[in-house]
Amino acid sequence: SASGSDWCYTENSPSKWKDISGSFCGDKRQSPLNIVTSHVVTDSKLNNFTFVNFSSEHAIKSIVNTGHTDNEVEVSGGGLNGTYSTIQFHFHWGDTEHHPGSEHTIDDHRYPMEMHIVSLKKGLAVEQAIEKSDGIAVLGFFINVCPTTNMSEAWSTLTSYLTNVTGMICPFKIMNISINGLIGDVDLTKFYRYMGSLTTPMCNEAVAWTVFQEPINIHKDLVSWTGLTRVKGV
Repeated sequence: SASGSDWCYTENSPSKWKDISGSFCGDKRQSPLNIVTSHVVTDSKLNNFTFVNFSSEHAIKSIVNTGHTDNEVEVSGGGLNGTYSTIQFHFHWGDTEHHPGSEHTIDDHRYPMEMHIVSLKKGLAVEQAIEKSDGIAVLGFFINVCPTTNMSEAWSTLTSYLTNVTGMICPFKIMNISINGLIGDVDLTKFYRYMGSLTTPMCNEAVAWTVFQEPINIHKDLVSWTGLTRVKGV
């Protein structure tokens, strides 16, 4: 599948993606979606998650400006069918009609940003994972911009790196940032679950989506980035 950096929301808009040969775009299990909280049903099978190495400051190894925002990092539990190995995380944001912000919405409310942590079912390659209905697990976090929120050390460190890689296409080594540091105090026991798809062509319907209810709050001064940047773990 093509990376998200190969797709846009203007000339090659999502309304045209369904016309791509072999694409699943436009089928019945497509993401993202608007989560209508009045329609949400409690599922007792959605137990707590188990996260491995989310607190490690050595899991995030390099950063490269590619047009999006990757020690073993794993996630299991939370009603997922198995253990998933994290391969990358990235951000979606914007301030225009064509780049409105978060991909998912809650009761039609769109947050300024959304962070996705992408994991493959353990032992599968990407090509194998996209062929299975739950081959990929994505953890989605809304990001809220608050003028009074204290500067997070992890976010301040991350954005300091981003200012150094504008226009770069080669990996840039980073240090001392953990996934938990970015997530902060979000309640990881409160989340929405649905079975959906990749959000860019070929829109494979292979994703178990977890969208956390509480947003990550970051200071407004940290959201002065241009472009989209992918962070990789090795």
